[in-house]
Amino acid sequence: MSASASGLRRTQAERRAASEAALLRAAAELIAEVGIERTSLRSVGERAGISRAMPAYHFGSKDGLIGRLIGHAYGRTYEATAAALRPAEGDIGQLSRLDLLRAIIETFLEIVESGQSIEERAVLVMWGATFPSGYDLPAMVQADDLTHRALADTIRDGQHEGSIRRSVDADAAALLIMGMARGTAALSLSHRDAADPKQVRELCGQVIATVLGDP
Repeated sequence: MSASASGLRRTQAERRAASEAALLRAAAELIAEVGIERTSLRSVGERAGISRAMPAYHFGSKDGLIGRLIGHAYGRTYEATAAALRPAEGDIGQLSRLDLLRAIIETFLEIVESGQSIEERAVLVMWGATFPSGYDLPAMVQADDLTHRALADTIRDGQHEGSIRRSVDADAAALLIMGMARGTAALSLSHRDAADPKQVRELCGQVIATVLGDP
């Protein structure tokens, strides 16, 4: 392959990545503002300032776009957790699973409360959209199932390494952690002056340590 062809391919890949990033950002903004039902692929393209047909080209469908947006938001939380821990703790892989759970939840809450990530707010809005029995949002339900499974597996790993009590039911504890994190995040957005966000984050971490850790 010639140098010019290689450069052209990289340029095309960069343009595609930039286009997808703009569409994900636009989708998050719209969902956070008007909800999932009033957000369409055409409106996402318009908000992003590019062709209205581009969301369908990149993601195939609205469910495809939602799935990518959720994955992007979760990835940002993990990356932010790793970045926050690196100066003090070193490699995130060296943390006990109990400490990792605390760090992930506290970082997630900090991201939501600070407004750093519109994607996380959009995920909270989509989570709420799954509550009505007549509304179907398979991408969000699937993402929640994967999140629950990942948390439960982390808890089981913690039980194996000894940082988490073996008597704890991993599936039940994972559901508790998800509910606490999501509910706290949602309330922190709708009741910003109700409590000191730092105190709330620390209490959530303490709850995880108390419920899962050895007494």
